[in-house]
Amino acid sequence: MTLEPMLASIAMAARRSTQFAKPKQVTVIGDNSQVMMVIGLFVSARVEINLYTNSDYIEESASIHSEVVCTRVKSYRSEPDDLSDGPYFLCVDKVETADAIRDWLPDTLAVFHLGRERRGRTAASGYLGLAEPQSTTRRNLIRRLGILRRLDRLRELGRHSELPLILMYGDPDPDAIGSALALANIWRSVGAQPIMRYTGEIQRYQNKLLINYLKEPIDRLRETERQAADLVATVDCQPGFWKENPPKAHVIIDHHPKLEDTNAVFVDLREHYGAVASMMTEYLVEGNFPINKKLATALLYGLTTDTNNLLRNATSADIKIYDTLHSKVDQHFLARLNGSQVPMGLLDYIGWGINHRVVMRDMMLVHFGEIPTPDILVQSADFMLLTCGINWVVCAGKVEDKLIVVFRGDGHRQDVGKRAKDAFSKLGSAGGHRTMGRAEIPLEGEHVDSSIEILIENLFKRTAQKRRQKCIRALRNYLHGQGPSAPDYINI
Repeated sequence: MTLEPMLASIAMAARRSTQFAKPKQVTVIGDNSQVMMVIGLFVSARVEINLYTNSDYIEESASIHSEVVCTRVKSYRSEPDDLSDGPYFLCVDKVETADAIRDWLPDTLAVFHLGRERRGRTAASGYLGLAEPQSTTRRNLIRRLGILRRLDRLRELGRHSELPLILMYGDPDPDAIGSALALANIWRSVGAQPIMRYTGEIQRYQNKLLINYLKEPIDRLRETERQAADLVATVDCQPGFWKENPPKAHVIIDHHPKLEDTNAVFVDLREHYGAVASMMTEYLVEGNFPINKKLATALLYGLTTDTNNLLRNATSADIKIYDTLHSKVDQHFLARLNGSQVPMGLLDYIGWGINHRVVMRDMMLVHFGEIPTPDILVQSADFMLLTCGINWVVCAGKVEDKLIVVFRGDGHRQDVGKRAKDAFSKLGSAGGHRTMGRAEIPLEGEHVDSSIEILIENLFKRTAQKRRQKCIRALRNYLHGQGPSAPDYINI
């Protein structure tokens, strides 16, 4: 065929297929219960509807709408003489009938099928779907009702409290800070005046920057405040995280694995969520609470840091919350936070760790000795996990009188949270997720050299004694400034 006849043929086909003569027009074919739903949907948008049906009831019901032009057909097996342009909505229950109709429709992708629900779908395979199946709608509604029920309980607790205390563990991360602020807003809505406190010392520059930006009274806990509080909530943690003087919490909201002693009047634990910020945003959205720019920024930053920008432990719920918050945040401040990841002083520690690493197959291990803050371990482990051939990283150090061990993994071959728990839960607090874990072991005055033995003997229980001793010697030599240089020695 030459070019000119081909162009004419395409133009003729286009008039019957993808080029709709009236942009505000749809064609509905069928007689099931979905017909009136589709008509109601488009009538409210003032869209002209061409209806082809063999049902007296459907014809009579649709005739009350001036926007509907109805044509009676005897059968759906043959094309009507005056078939209008698409898009086409096939409201028939049997897939065979839908296929028969499609055989005589123009060649277009805009063919929707609204039939009986099968395996969670209302559209047959190969057709577009319009509405969510009832089972999906029902499941989402039940989930929303559950959130609203928990939200009412939270508000009731806040309403009857004189001094609510929202508690964050140790050096709070952005997820804890944003979640605490969200809970504070919920309780403020019922007249309560909660205080937000953490029990450690904020070390990371970005976290200090975030708190300064929020201009909220988030401070270190005083013992008098703990005693005065009549309602205690822990966010992004559980009372069992505190090995000494754990708080008596009435409210626990967390996404870490449940500890054995976790119990309270109100408990919301969702291990499958990537961040508590996602859980708290659901409360705010379902309860129709306002989310201002600062709160949205704190929640989104908490979500992205805990999930490594949705690449680690993120679920569809986290992604949905990300979409909800993204348009509300302060993008300029968020860029400032993301652009200031590593303080200058931390570079020396990371450099030392790289030069004093021990490698065992796909694992990299570093013991930093005595360090001022656990954040050195966190940032070093995150960086070292980028190494080719390394699937999990363990960074350890002595902070005051504790051995802190931070785990990072790719989640593919190792569950580092389980490794942390199996190795150290009998000695202190330990656990985490598949891609990140942490352990804190009291040393009770032990020398830093002893912490190396505790680390290796418990982390590699199944490894031969000779290899464990070799690893211990390597780490001790590193700490005492006599690190070996031979590659075959440090690759254990």
